[in-house]
Amino acid sequence: MSIIDGLLIFFIILFLYFIITYVLVKKDILKKYNISLYGPALLLRTSRGKRFIKKISEKNRFWKAFGSFGIVFCFILMILMVFILVWQAWTVLGFTPEQRAAIPGPEIALVLPGINPILPLEYIGYILLALVVAIIAHEFSHGILTFAQKLKVKSLGILYLVVPIGAFVEPDEEQLKKADAKKRMRVYAAGPLANFVVVIVSLLIFSFVFMSAVQPAAEGLGVLEIHEGSPADKIGIETGSIITEINGTYFSEYNSFNDRYIRYIQLMNNTNANDTITISWFSEGSENSGVLTLTDRSKYFSSESNKGKGYNGIYSLIGVEENLNILKNPLTTDFPRGFLFFYVIPLIGYFQHYNPIVAPFTGQYEITGPLGVLPPILFWIIISALYWIFWLNLAVGLFNVLPMIPLDGGFLFNDAIGSIIKKLKKGITDEMKDRIVRNVSITISLLILLAIIFPFLIKFI
Repeated sequence: MSIIDGLLIFFIILFLYFIITYVLVKKDILKKYNISLYGPALLLRTSRGKRFIKKISEKNRFWKAFGSFGIVFCFILMILMVFILVWQAWTVLGFTPEQRAAIPGPEIALVLPGINPILPLEYIGYILLALVVAIIAHEFSHGILTFAQKLKVKSLGILYLVVPIGAFVEPDEEQLKKADAKKRMRVYAAGPLANFVVVIVSLLIFSFVFMSAVQPAAEGLGVLEIHEGSPADKIGIETGSIITEINGTYFSEYNSFNDRYIRYIQLMNNTNANDTITISWFSEGSENSGVLTLTDRSKYFSSESNKGKGYNGIYSLIGVEENLNILKNPLTTDFPRGFLFFYVIPLIGYFQHYNPIVAPFTGQYEITGPLGVLPPILFWIIISALYWIFWLNLAVGLFNVLPMIPLDGGFLFNDAIGSIIKKLKKGITDEMKDRIVRNVSITISLLILLAIIFPFLIKFI
């Protein structure tokens, strides 16, 4: 689906939402269910769930420790995120015009499947599930820390704009404002920290429970891209296949992707156009073999040195075992490059059309052990759900620690600045302190916002 098609569908859905909302407001139906408008969104307030959150908060020593740890954790991540934003802005400043043109547009910052190119429409179920988990974990933790510190919660609520776009726990603002700064900071830090707890839990279940049951279906070189109409294409080799043998050379004899790839290049460099080769590959659960006649490489790559060289049509290859090892152990395998690969899988899917946990690439694996009793389609649905819960919670957590109002990081930053000012300027009035904090906060928030949108701006400069 093109971005134009995605935008069209999005605006049709949005138009229908506004029509239905307008009718419900005019007929006073929303009031009956304690639903009000919050700008264009619907705000549902309720007291249900307060008792449940209060019950959880009774282990107040644990939750206070949780909140205190969250303060330190959030400030460390805040510094890291500011550094990354500055580094990113500095890096894109040095881009060539061609590199700037290749930067994705601002739609990549929107969590809207079909609009954001790294979130295809077919992932919408996973993304909505992950969003619900992220919102509940984030907001409930705010509520738990509020109750744990003997502060009041006025109501709980959900914000809808076609789909749930937010949830909230509404504390007593006046009481929270008068509370000790450390109490407030615990409440603010609890949200991002809860998202990171979900990140760790979902990552452990993904890697050590489910992916530990996955093994390569065959030893060889995974096919990433293949030219349509090429010799390999004509005999049935497809994206997601695994090349296991060429002219009697079995790639299982080599231990790493690099060794296999070098041997593959050597084999192909020793061929000429119109040569015939034998080739074996694994696809759709079975071994296949065939004979193909090579075409002239210069037909696809117009360099003089390619004239007369043999080409089978397989454009790019991947290391199935190496990538699977990262999926199994993203925190230990080739860290930090392995973890970065794991996190940017959606970007790799967008730019290179490769997602190792989505068909056809799931056909390169087999499920073993006790989890082998699960239907493969169910197994990979669970895997995708866990991945998107991990991915979205990490994104929400990292974004929320930024020192920018109205994010949690912004409120943490304000309280930290206020505490520092009080220590440095003894006897300063609360009014003067609040004015300084407000001015610093606005300045920092604007700078952070500029750093976020800078890559999108420079694309058009």
